[in-house]
Amino acid sequence: MKTIKSHNICFLGRTGNGKTSLINALFGTAFPTNAHISSTKEMYTATILEKAESEVEAYTAIDTPGIGEFSNNEKYFRYYEHAASIADCVVLVMTLDRTDAPAQRLILSLKDILCQRKRKYIIALNHIDSRVVTDNENTYEPWNNEKNSPTEQCLKNIKERTDILKLKFEGKFPDKFEIIPVCALRRYGIENLKQTIISNNL
Repeated sequence: MKTIKSHNICFLGRTGNGKTSLINALFGTAFPTNAHISSTKEMYTATILEKAESEVEAYTAIDTPGIGEFSNNEKYFRYYEHAASIADCVVLVMTLDRTDAPAQRLILSLKDILCQRKRKYIIALNHIDSRVVTDNENTYEPWNNEKNSPTEQCLKNIKERTDILKLKFEGKFPDKFEIIPVCALRRYGIENLKQTIISNNL
């Protein structure tokens, strides 16, 4: 008889950062998404089973409402607390071009819960193909469509953003964290993120 090993993955982030799209790309789910309005008003979960020789791995993705949907997070804070308390891995979804303060405040407000046991922490840097980040001449091309990968200039922007996130979130999480660039809609970096999530290394 096969044993079942369960893993809970909590996704947090601001409205519009692409949490739901990222979950769909990672696990083949079909949560509704909308590029213009928030699609996640409640907390949703989906469990994906992956069979191995001697055991079954059960991955439960927890999709939470966006940070900043209202003037404060009080309405949804219990969702965040519950998701964080049961998570084996916390994925904070960020983007190249948005402020980090709401996410920093949320992680700090959850720190007592997160400190209760060891977890894995990942910042998924989504929307790396954004054209909002540009140059003075407005000639910036973020994406090489033939290779489905960032251009050299985009890679420089990603490196700069990653360095900023390392500084801003140092000490905010109870433990070390990784930053992984992804583009959910282009399915770039998805396999790397998934392997980091499901690996046994804490």
